[in-house]
Amino acid sequence: MNLSNEVLDELTKELIAYCNEYHLEVSSDVARRCVEHFFMVVEVNQTMNLTRITDEHSGLILHILDSLLLLPFVNNAPEGTLLDIGTGAGYPGIPLLLATKRPGVLLDSVAKKIRAVDSFLQNLNITHVQTSHERVEAFARDHRASCACVVARAVAPLSVLVEYASPLLCIDGRLVVTKGVPSSEELSAGLRAAKLCGFEFEDSLHIELPDGLGERTILSFVKKYEAKLGLPRKIGVAKKQPLGY
Repeated sequence: MNLSNEVLDELTKELIAYCNEYHLEVSSDVARRCVEHFFMVVEVNQTMNLTRITDEHSGLILHILDSLLLLPFVNNAPEGTLLDIGTGAGYPGIPLLLATKRPGVLLDSVAKKIRAVDSFLQNLNITHVQTSHERVEAFARDHRASCACVVARAVAPLSVLVEYASPLLCIDGRLVVTKGVPSSEELSAGLRAAKLCGFEFEDSLHIELPDGLGERTILSFVKKYEAKLGLPRKIGVAKKQPLGY
């Protein structure tokens, strides 16, 4: 997709203005590359279902800003690898990895999505990131305690996400999850599961997105001790028999 510098400059300025509104420190270079990534997603989306959001204004908010809102929580994690569970088109992983310059892993069980993400990384000249289309339970078996931070954007219930993240994280590592407006039942189950999986609840933040485009709840957990059960469980068990309920 050929975009003029004028269009890229205009959208970059718009994104930076949104970031400033939410007190997010994002450079012009990072913002521009995030915009370029979004248009790569839109182009690939013509032949592969990566996103329903193709309008550039909505994309700035619902993909890029929505990802960067996790930045303050990610920055609280120790130095080290950031892993994005269920990355899809690269959200929230690519914007966060551009902004933090951490080493990273973008994980999705759908191979064709990872092939698309590989092309985005190559076109953006991002070399400090690996990808995998393994199931998260399988990846965790071979990469135990390899991550300083795990992020996820509404890919599963909270109790499932804390179980997925636990074996991946080092002690004092962070799990950062963003959701719309989770139910009290989901939150309660997630907090119970977190204790079983070695986490302490750290913080939460409720945010209203610009232009009435929705609400977000960001939740942060710290891995403080080893899980009270053997993790990871077999593939699919976390969703079929979720902890905390």
